[in-house]
Amino acid sequence: MPFKREETNLESLNHRRISDIFFVIDSDLHVKDGNRTFLQLFLKGTLNPDSDFLFSSFLSDFDTANLSGFIKKFPEDGKTHSFIADIILQKTSVGCIFSVSKRDDGNFDIILEELSYSRTLLDSALLESREYSTLLQNFDNYYFTYNGEKFTVKNTKDLTNLFEGGTTDFKEYMIHNFKLNMLHSDTLRQFEAMIKNLTEFSSNKVYNFLQTNKKLISIHTLKTSTRQKTLIVGNISIGKNSKIETNLYSEQKDGLTGLYNKKSITELAVKKINVQKTPCAMIIIDVDKFKEYNDTFGHIFGDRVLVAVSSCIQDAIKGLGIAGRIGGDEFLVILDRIKEDDIRNVTRNIRTAIQWSITSADPSCFVTCSMGIARFPENAKNYENLFKLADKCLYIAKNRGRNCYIIYKPELHAKIIVSQKKNENAVSSGKFFMDNATAELEILRMFAERKKSSTKKAVSLLRAYMNVDKITVYGTDKKVALMVCAKRSDKSEVRSRFFDDAYFAFFNNYNFLHIDNTTVLSSIDSKRYAMYSSDKIASIIEVFCTSEDGEKKSLICYDVYRPARTFSKEKVTFAIMAAKLIARNLFAMEF
Repeated sequence: MPFKREETNLESLNHRRISDIFFVIDSDLHVKDGNRTFLQLFLKGTLNPDSDFLFSSFLSDFDTANLSGFIKKFPEDGKTHSFIADIILQKTSVGCIFSVSKRDDGNFDIILEELSYSRTLLDSALLESREYSTLLQNFDNYYFTYNGEKFTVKNTKDLTNLFEGGTTDFKEYMIHNFKLNMLHSDTLRQFEAMIKNLTEFSSNKVYNFLQTNKKLISIHTLKTSTRQKTLIVGNISIGKNSKIETNLYSEQKDGLTGLYNKKSITELAVKKINVQKTPCAMIIIDVDKFKEYNDTFGHIFGDRVLVAVSSCIQDAIKGLGIAGRIGGDEFLVILDRIKEDDIRNVTRNIRTAIQWSITSADPSCFVTCSMGIARFPENAKNYENLFKLADKCLYIAKNRGRNCYIIYKPELHAKIIVSQKKNENAVSSGKFFMDNATAELEILRMFAERKKSSTKKAVSLLRAYMNVDKITVYGTDKKVALMVCAKRSDKSEVRSRFFDDAYFAFFNNYNFLHIDNTTVLSSIDSKRYAMYSSDKIASIIEVFCTSEDGEKKSLICYDVYRPARTFSKEKVTFAIMAAKLIARNLFAMEF
């Protein structure tokens, strides 16, 4: 299943250290020692034994607070633990993993490692450091975590494990250890609601329970996540109130992703644009073919995709804007930047992060997103009109092959929007369907004649009907049997690995491959991506056919050059059917 990884030995992972940087700090982050690389990079020389050098001078205030809390509450288990933070060198921020172990003298050995070389190590460290970050802001005497499989209850003073187990055991532990009065109707109702919400990964809620000693216990749940893993942290506060209150659910956040919900993000955006008149950029993000993922892999996988996408969005806009979920697979970002370069940097980071974190995890599902962007006040004077323009740009991005973004520019996109309206009118009048049916009928009639000349003519008509730049038919001798191009100069053949097992690794169980935008391959198969790029191929449908006896084989390829373009479901269906007819005629005759 997608996202499911086998357990990996961290020591054997393909990651590297930043020049083997090693140093020693005390609990107050004073540097006590360091190897030569550390001293040269951070101190430009040697460490004076009498100096009072703080490593926090290379960290942000936020990371300094987190690392300090991490060190002071370091588990006494003799193990090495990981922490993630950015170090700032020459005004450049470098994301790093701190591998920390405690020495016998009470100080701490630290190794800096680059985070980009180990996804498993990154996920582990990010979850652990975000758990500590959450505690620093909300900790009390006790807290628990839930990772989808088990609960762990810890003491915040020394982080010792008080309990570890499944849902049933966790319920019993909470009731008996914290003396919950389950005869109290509101306590019973809220406790049952909490367990249900936790197992469904619904967080950002507050629960109040009455204890048997008539004191109150409050639990506040928060969600932390990496691009592939999610963890819920519950802060347990005892005896804070003397009066039972109703359950206070957060009305601002989406329960699954932790982003703002539709109501909240809309209100914030309207206030920012219509009331405060603050220049900004609106980005509407839609997960490509999300319904197909849900139907194919199930809703649990779909939820994981949404959580991963939201995490990618949060990472990309950190400190630059706000984001919310406004539909099943649709997100809205209000970016506090209007310069095109800034917008492109954010959108590129979102797009490539999704490809890296999701598609790379399981190449059988190409999870990508499309984005439409409009700027205030440059493109529109209010929220409503800005949203309409961004939404239309999203539609253009979908037609351009998905896995891309469109920044609205009147000189480029105004005519496209008008053209789209004309196409919508043609569809509603029935002319679109009648023209397609007529074209398909003529192509099928010519294939049915089973003649060389008729088959070649049918492929020419098929190329025009599919609106592709080239159709290439590879024959049983692994060579090009037929090639039909929009331009004579386009007659080139780039699929040098034809019939290589590796070439067909991305084909589905039905022996065809459909990619609306081949840039999705850049993060998972650089060689295949280079093959398409060398011939400027941006969108493809490839169908692998065999004869009834399995002896003869053929590959039929539909290619679209840049810019990419989306194939409708109806066109993909017809392309597969036509490919099978081409192969049938090819097996029966020589072109």
